[in-house]
Order: sequence, then structure tokens, then C-alpha cells
Amino acid sequence: MSTTLVETESAPCNLCSGDRSSALGEIRMNGHLLGRMVQCGSCGLRFLNPRPTQRQREWLYQQEYETQMSDEHGGTRFQSVQGDQDRARPRFGRYLDQLGPARTSARGPRPRLLDVGAGTGQLQELAGERGWESFALEPSEQACDYMRARLGAGCVVGHDLADCSAGPGSFDAITMAHVIEHLPDPLEALRRAHALLAPGGRLLVATPNDASLYERLWQARQRWAGNGMANPHVTLSWRNGTWLRTPAHDNDRALVEFQILTTEHLYFFTRSTLERLLRRAGYTNVRWSAGSVQPARTAIGRALRNDTVNRALLPLGLQAELVAVAEKRTAPP
Repeated sequence: MSTTLVETESAPCNLCSGDRSSALGEIRMNGHLLGRMVQCGSCGLRFLNPRPTQRQREWLYQQEYETQMSDEHGGTRFQSVQGDQDRARPRFGRYLDQLGPARTSARGPRPRLLDVGAGTGQLQELAGERGWESFALEPSEQACDYMRARLGAGCVVGHDLADCSAGPGSFDAITMAHVIEHLPDPLEALRRAHALLAPGGRLLVATPNDASLYERLWQARQRWAGNGMANPHVTLSWRNGTWLRTPAHDNDRALVEFQILTTEHLYFFTRSTLERLLRRAGYTNVRWSAGSVQPARTAIGRALRNDTVNRALLPLGLQAELVAVAEKRTAPP
């Protein structure tokens, strides 16, 4: 597929199926609309509509895990993802803390955990060290091969929730760490995860908080500055009350980076919209953790994303990362 090909599709609101929305920003490439960030007029969910097609998203995702394509640091893209996951191990440990200690279950002496969107398997590996029998779902075949070689042939049970080889009620816990915002149908994914959980099983979902104090202050800075770099390949500007993102360079390398970094998130959640989505998918007892994310490059970003500040912001719903733990009922209501 050409890096300059623009393919888009439209989608209704995933939370309420509404078709009335207001535009918040646009992503354009070579003068063509690649995506528009909108907010549903009925429920407030923010998402891309239109957005890149499934075919284009799959192609872009494979570039992110490419073992032959170099990254900006001189390694390969695959090595870059692997390094990011290695640095995230402390964060993965905090996610597992929220699920509680591994306990025996009706399925065997070790409880079973499924990591959806496992990347190169660091969370899965850490769960195994803590007593879980852990399994992975991962779209990238390169990453699946890496996990099988490192963690065993049976550690991968599919590419996504739609093709998971495990049967209903197979897992005591499921983790979705920074996955749900990438999915074309988050509600359906949560329902599939619900079916895979045993009664009383727990789901952990982590995703950026679109209503965080960091996000609000950063946007205010961008509006005040007029223009600014969202990342090394994207220029962000504020025009007539909406955001506009465009490539910062005119070469194919920049276009690939631009597409990956600006269209990888299809949904932008707040605590309210994520909790409503979880409850609509059948979960109960939703609780929140402060979470944490990778340090930002700016001083204010580092200050607003550290663990102490996130804990202080949690009661206000302004923390940088949403981390929700929800349960499957032990019996029908």
C-alpha cells in the first residue's frame, strides 16, 4: 500500500449509536481529510469520524512492528516497541497490583490471565512471575513469534478478541493496557472480553484520560502559542475553534510516522464515558486507580504525570491515565 494513500470510513457513536456530533479537530495529509475528531452530542464520547479504514489501520500497525524498518534512534521499529515495553514494566506491575494477588481457581491451581494487545509480552511475563498462568492476544505476527520463542508455544491464543481460541469463562482476569482507544468497536470488544471471563472475574482497562489536567493545560498552551509541534513529524495548529494536524515534512518517512502517530487512537475517553461503556458491556463494581504514564518531555508534563500528582488528581477525574477495574457478576442480577 502506498504511504500516501488516504482511505477513510464513517462510524456512529460507539456508546449510544448517535449520529449528531460536533467537530473538535482534523487530521489532513496532502490536502486530504484523514480523520476528524468529534464529540457525540448525546453522550459526550469523543472519537474519530471519519477515520482511516480497517485495511489502512492494519497496514500502519504492521509498520510499527516492522523488523526491517529503522526508527529515529538507529534501531528497528520492533526494537523500539520492545524497549518501550521494557521501560513500562513498573507500570505493568501496578496494573497487576490492582487485580490483587493470584489465587487458585476452579480452572486449576494457577489463575488464568489474558493480556489483550500484549505487544512483546512484558506484562504477560510479569504476570507469570507473580503466579498467574498468562496468555496473550496480539495482532502483530512478528510480536507473536517473539513471545512464542520467549514464553512458550502456547502463550498466544489469537490475534484479537474475535479469534481467541479460548472458550467462554476461561479466564480469571483480563488486561487491556492502552488498547481500547485503538479498537474500531470498543463496546463489542468489551462484550467479548466479558464472555471470556469466569463469573467474578476482573477486567483492567488502562487508557489516556482526555479530560486530564495535563491535556487541558497542554491544549491551552497550544492555543496561546498558535502553532506547535505535537511530535517530531506533526505540526498542530488552532484555527477557528478546532485543531488541525498536518505533516511537518514532505518525505515518505515522515508520512508513515504522521499516519501512525495521529491515527492510532480512534477513541478519546473520560472517566464518565469509559464507565458508561463498561456498564453497557455488562460489567459491575467499576473502581478507579490513579495510574501512571511515561514521563513527558516538558517540565509541566513530568510534574502532572508523576504518581503522587496522579493520586491527588484522581478524586477530580483529572489524572493523566484512566485505570478502571471492573468485574463480571458472580450470578445473574
